[in-house]
Parts: sequence; structure tokens; C-alpha cells
Amino acid sequence: MSHPYATDEQYERWFLAECCRCGRRKNKAGSWPDGHVCRTCSDRAVRTRGTCPGCGQERALPGRRPGDGAAICTDCAGFSQSFACSRCGFEGKLHGGRLCSRCALADRLAGLLDDGGGRIRPELVPLAGSLLAMDNPLSGLTWLYTR
Repeated sequence: MSHPYATDEQYERWFLAECCRCGRRKNKAGSWPDGHVCRTCSDRAVRTRGTCPGCGQERALPGRRPGDGAAICTDCAGFSQSFACSRCGFEGKLHGGRLCSRCALADRLAGLLDDGGGRIRPELVPLAGSLLAMDNPLSGLTWLYTR
């Protein structure tokens, strides 16, 4: 496979690495304290929530504790990046504009259900409210993007 900006060897060196979580050689989604991670492992890790065994706080647990590999928060794991939504502060998978799934869904719905004046059409407000109240906003976001 030829890339216009890099030789195959350069592409391999710059963009591919063995994932520290699953061991597969994949495109790098990030460089975390425990090594390079692929997109699948990155998404799975930031969706893991619970009480951090390191600090006792209830939050996202994408890190791994050295030694026993227990899921820990970004602060305890030494992450330099944040997974907090730029709008509401919720930690999790981030989309465009560093927004969480629920805020990204709200923006997408606002654009689709706009009355032309920057507001959701009054008769569609209950629909928007129901969609925003879903347990898994990523499902709603995925559903909207496939339409």
C-alpha cells in the first residue's frame, strides 16, 4: 500500500505500533503511560467507569495500575491528557470539539431539529428530550450519523 506522503516503511514506523493492551499491531490511537494503544482498546478503556482503587473517586478508569493491572483513573495513572468534556466535564469518550457523547448528541439534535432560529422546533422538544435522556447517548449519536 503506497502513501503519497510517506513510504511504506515510514508509515509503519510513524503510525503503527503494538498495542500495550491487546498486543495487536494497529494504528496508534494514543500514547498512554503504559504504552501505545489502538482505537478499540482506547475506546473500551475510557468507557470503563467505577471507583478508582488509587484515590477512591468515582470516575472513568482508563489507566492500569502497575503490578496488578487494576483499572485506575487518569490522575493516578499519570496521564498527561484529559478525557473530560469541554462543556459539561463528564469523563469518557470524546468526539469533535472535545465533547462527551451526550453533549455531541445534543449538538447534533439541535442542528437537525432547528426551527431556523437556532432553537429546536417546539413540537420536537419532547423528542429531543427523550433522545437526550437515553442511557447510552453513543447509541443515539451512532443512529443519527447512519441516517
